[in-house]
Amino acid sequence: MEMKRNLFAILLIALVILLTPSYLKLISPDAENYQPQEIVQQEEQINEEAPTTVNPPRNQVQVEEKQEDTPLDSSADELVIDIETDLFVAKLSNRAGGTLKDFKLKNYSGGYDDFGSFNGDSLVSLILPGSDQCTPCLALFDRDEQEYEYFNHNFDILDSPSSQINLSGSDFMTFKFYLSLPDGRNITKAITISGDSYSIDQSYSLDGFDQSYRKNLELVWRNGIRPTESREKEENQYSGAVIYQAGETDDIKLKDETPIVRKVYDGNTNWVVIKNKYFLVGITSDFPGKYGTLSATNLIFGDRLITPVYSASIGFDINTAILNSSLYIGPQDYRILKAEGHSLDDAMNWGFAFIRPISKYVILGLLTFLHNPFGNIFINYGLVLILFAFLIRLITGPLTKKSAESAQKMQQLQPRMKLVQEKYKNDPQRKNQEMMKLTKEHGVNPLGGCLPMLIQMPLLFALFVVFRNTIEFRGAEFIFWIKDLSQPDVIFNLPFSVPIYGDGVAILPIVMGLTMFLQQKQSMATMDKSQRPMMYIMSGFFFLLFNTFPSGLNLYYAVYNFLSFLQQKKIRAGAIKKAS
Repeated sequence: MEMKRNLFAILLIALVILLTPSYLKLISPDAENYQPQEIVQQEEQINEEAPTTVNPPRNQVQVEEKQEDTPLDSSADELVIDIETDLFVAKLSNRAGGTLKDFKLKNYSGGYDDFGSFNGDSLVSLILPGSDQCTPCLALFDRDEQEYEYFNHNFDILDSPSSQINLSGSDFMTFKFYLSLPDGRNITKAITISGDSYSIDQSYSLDGFDQSYRKNLELVWRNGIRPTESREKEENQYSGAVIYQAGETDDIKLKDETPIVRKVYDGNTNWVVIKNKYFLVGITSDFPGKYGTLSATNLIFGDRLITPVYSASIGFDINTAILNSSLYIGPQDYRILKAEGHSLDDAMNWGFAFIRPISKYVILGLLTFLHNPFGNIFINYGLVLILFAFLIRLITGPLTKKSAESAQKMQQLQPRMKLVQEKYKNDPQRKNQEMMKLTKEHGVNPLGGCLPMLIQMPLLFALFVVFRNTIEFRGAEFIFWIKDLSQPDVIFNLPFSVPIYGDGVAILPIVMGLTMFLQQKQSMATMDKSQRPMMYIMSGFFFLLFNTFPSGLNLYYAVYNFLSFLQQKKIRAGAIKKAS
């Protein structure tokens, strides 16, 4: 029985680790299966026009819809303003009335250059290279013709600011752009950038846009977000485009080279977001749009096989005269996104609904508090993880003790239980009755060894979600060879890849495997020798599996397992002393 309980507990942990990456993809309903009834016909029409080429030329993005941009009738030349704040350096173009040609985050490093080569020392850059100046832009969508008119002209810059702007602290500057079209329509756009914020306020004043009943205005981001992590498959798993309507999110994910044709989500839309693993671009509005759209295609970018290019928009009535919105472009940092409002933090991956409070407020909240407990005093995140393992061990310790005590009682009852099984082997019903009677007489719960593990399952899921997603660990060094707690602590690479294990040799998974082995060996002290090989196999399996996991996760589990070993050793010593 003890062997079965131990194996069951190990298998539960294995399922947590193996299935979590899969269930993360299912947290939200699949946007590909969501099509409001009133637009199904429209979607079918767009599908008929979907592109057949899935690998566009380098640095060029496929566009799913028919497009008709109004001819460039503005006399303005393209002008670029270099902007530096406390948080980023950017290039702001008058193209489309203030698009971002470049955007680099000053507090984060590691990313790809314009040719798709990864450089761990360069600043994180979030704008993909290419000629598509829609980051962001205003568009007009004709629902009858299924055509877009993008206002990506060169706007006139009003008040002619300096070509080099520096903003710090609470300093801010407003840039004004103006476009006059031959048919009498006029657009005035104001952009406000602050020295201490990742948000850029954008206000549109529209004149002459009330004559087309079947058209809608859209705020569009059409050029995706540049990848920032060296491990392509893992980053793509956490990338996507998300929409927020009526307190609920929906998303799309590009799983291969096949484009995801424009999806229309009818209903009040608060925001749309495009994200990679650790950073995002989000468009929010002062008042909800009447619908939102998401789409995706693949970009050939360096040696990467899949580089998702997501597009997202919020749609409004054509008779809107003033359109106030905000563009957030920065890290997926819970505290920052929470302060932004609009529930923008819901774009982050927190797990299932019943796990989200644990992920946000227990795991992440405790980790960030331990990192900065007293004002300007910061503790290294490696030390934080060690301390965190101690705290979680204190929380789960009573459950582990109860499980161990239950297992010991069951072990003591094994001889009598075997006698009952032998005596009533031909009468299963009577055998079960006698077994239950025996355990009840001795105050033993047959599930006592498993229930504590089941109670801990939400905590284990939340730990896995936070450790794999939190930007706090990105680039966080610990000691010696551990340079990034969000990445495996690989010391050298093999010339080949081993199934499950990968092609990099890391140290912490070995340490974690040894601590797991010690913990299991303690449990195997009273186990039949014939049953022990399975425990050894499980230890080896976890060692292989954890080799590609973040070093922070391995560090935590190594410490946690060692503390569990010490507790089990103490419990066993107490039981032996009590028995003597």
